[in-house]
Amino acid sequence: MGQTERVRAVYVVLSHRDQRQVLRLARAILRSSPSARVLIAHDARAEPFSEPAHDERIEVFVHGLATDWGSWQIVEATLLALDRARARWDPQLVVVISGQDYPVRPLAQWETEALASPSWTGEADAAHFRLFWGRRHGEGDERYTRYAFRWFRAPLAGRGRPLPASRFRARLRGAIAVRLAPVFGIRVLPRGRGRHYGFRRVPLPFSDARPVYVGSQWIAVRRAELDVLLDESLAPGSRLRRIYRRSIIPDESALVTPLSWHAPPGPLPPVSKYRLRAGDDGVGFWTIDDLDELRASGSPFCRKVDPARSAALMDALDEGLGGSSSPRVGS
Repeated sequence: MGQTERVRAVYVVLSHRDQRQVLRLARAILRSSPSARVLIAHDARAEPFSEPAHDERIEVFVHGLATDWGSWQIVEATLLALDRARARWDPQLVVVISGQDYPVRPLAQWETEALASPSWTGEADAAHFRLFWGRRHGEGDERYTRYAFRWFRAPLAGRGRPLPASRFRARLRGAIAVRLAPVFGIRVLPRGRGRHYGFRRVPLPFSDARPVYVGSQWIAVRRAELDVLLDESLAPGSRLRRIYRRSIIPDESALVTPLSWHAPPGPLPPVSKYRLRAGDDGVGFWTIDDLDELRASGSPFCRKVDPARSAALMDALDEGLGGSSSPRVGS
């Protein structure tokens, strides 16, 4: 990778498709923060990254991992990319975003705020959950069981709706799971790797003093926080790494939990402004009609944008960030 450079900020972009849109994102970042670097961590199974970047500040890293939704490999790819960014550019600040993000506000200004913040930037809430024997459902945040249980993918796990002949078995599995909830669980990841069976860990890996946190995987960390993540909390062979390898949807917890044990997220708005809406992953697309809301959010990015539906929005954001807008995807 050559001699290490020293830069202020590196943006790690997790991608798996729409490479021209991802490059548009990278170029928009660099127009807004010319001294930054962009590391695109790409899952090339569905779409190889063949588009040339034509910018030495952009590096495409094809990690070779199967980053299916809800899998440990998403976290592993993120950690590999963070380690690569640290070794390559020695940054003061590292930001993790997705290929469906887009800059909302001037990034060089935001980087100054993030570096001056009393803590890392992101979202995290402690998840507490109480389980009961019998027919009574648990109380609290059920996401807790994603990480307090050890999960295994079911043999021949399917991804679609069960066939009519299997509905009885599905109801039976659900009834068993309710009655054995304190020690056994069943979860289906329809957009991921299908059905999983979970067994309570003994002893439980989290406590009142060190609870499990759930939040967005899109974060910004300073160098000291990055070093703790990579060299201590989630270092190869670490206890947390072993725990999250056998969890489901670990990307929503694995990074923010050890960060939150050291300090809660700082006062800045989330790294990426999003809204929950019915869709392929529950997050809605932004359009030009949302421009004022996004600018008022204070977040440096928005998620999600679509190359077609969000084209006018991205053009308007480009104008606000300065410089000419990027060529549209497909033009």
